[in-house]
Amino acid sequence: MRVEITEYGQAHVEEVAEFNRRLRAGGVPSAFPTRPTSEWLPPVPGRRLFQEQFVALDEEGIVRGGYILKHQDFKLGEEVVDVGDFRLPISEGTVNRNYALVTAQLIAHAFAKNPLLYGLGIGGWNVPAARMAKASGWLLLEIPFFFRVNHPARFLHGIPYLRKRWYRRVLLDLAAFTGAGWVGLKAIQTLRKKYRPTERLSADQVDEFDAWADELWSQCREQYPMIAVRDSKTLRILYPKDDPRFIRLRVREEGKVVGWCVLLATQFRDHKQFGALKVGSFIDGLASVGDATKVVAAATAELDRRAVDLIVSNHSHRDWCAAFDASGYLRGPSNFLFAASRKLAQRLEASEIARDAIYLNRGDGDGPIHL
Repeated sequence: MRVEITEYGQAHVEEVAEFNRRLRAGGVPSAFPTRPTSEWLPPVPGRRLFQEQFVALDEEGIVRGGYILKHQDFKLGEEVVDVGDFRLPISEGTVNRNYALVTAQLIAHAFAKNPLLYGLGIGGWNVPAARMAKASGWLLLEIPFFFRVNHPARFLHGIPYLRKRWYRRVLLDLAAFTGAGWVGLKAIQTLRKKYRPTERLSADQVDEFDAWADELWSQCREQYPMIAVRDSKTLRILYPKDDPRFIRLRVREEGKVVGWCVLLATQFRDHKQFGALKVGSFIDGLASVGDATKVVAAATAELDRRAVDLIVSNHSHRDWCAAFDASGYLRGPSNFLFAASRKLAQRLEASEIARDAIYLNRGDGDGPIHL
C-alpha cells in the first residue's frame, strides 16, 4: 500500500494516538510521540542540531507509520557533514500485513532527506529494526558493553537480566550469601585493572560546557576519523545546565584540562534490566586517545563516591574500549548496535575509516533515554 509521508503536524495528533492504540492492541510496546514537535531537540532557526518528525498517511489520512530524523554535524574524515540519525521507524505493518511495505517507504523518504543515515541502539540483532537494516544492505556493528560491579551482593540479588531462570536465581543467591560472589567479582575486576590514577589527576563538576571544552575539541578532534561534533555549543544543547540528571565532570592533570565526561547516577525501581539497583552510567566523554583512561578513572571515582551498585557504558572506539579494560571493567553481551546506510558505509570506506575507530557512545543517537 502506498502512503504519503509528511511532516507531523498538530492536525495528526489524534490520528497518531489511534495509531498507537492499534499497535498496543497488537502487542507492540513501541509508540510514536504524541507531540508534533520534538521535546528534546526542537527545530530552532540557525541551529544545525535538531529533530524532525514525519508520519505516513494512507489515502483516507489515517496514520500508518512514522519516523524521527535527527540532524547532527559529524566530523567524517576531513569534512564536517550533516549525518542523519534515523530514529523510531514504526509501521502498522508490525500488526497488519496490509501495511508491510510502509517501513520500506519510510526508509526511502528518510534517505531522500539525507542519504548519510545511521541508527544507534536498536536493541539487538533479532529485533525488527536490525532485520530491516540488514535487509536494506546497511552496515551493522555491535558497540561493546562494559560494566563494573561495586556492590556484588546487591548486584547478585537484584539484577533481573541474570535472574530469569530459577536455577540462576538459586546460584546467584548462594554466591551472594556465601560471599563467593563478592570475592570472585572483586578479584576479577582487580586483576583486570591496569591503570591506577595518581594524585596529579583531579576532577570537578561543572554546570555547563564553556571555552575550555572548545579548546579540548580543537586539540583532539583530528584523532577521531568519525565523531559527532563536540564543541561547547553542541554540548550545551545535549546536556543543558537546567537538567539535574547530568553530572558534567571536567578532568584535569596537574591543573591542565585533559578531558570531560557526562555521567548519570540513577536509582531504578522495577526496571526490566536493573531492577531496583542504583546504576551509574558513563554517557559521553572526550579526551585525546592517550588520556581516555584518565577520564574513565575519574568517572569511576565519581560514581563510586555516589554509592552506585553498578556502572555501565557502551563505547565503540578502540582506545576508549582499552581504557575501560584498563580500569577493571568487564565486558558483557551488547544489544547496542550501530547501523550505517549504504551511502554512509561507502563514505567510511572511502575515507579509510576503520570500524573500531568510529567514535560512538550512549550520548550519540537517541541519547541516554533508557538510563
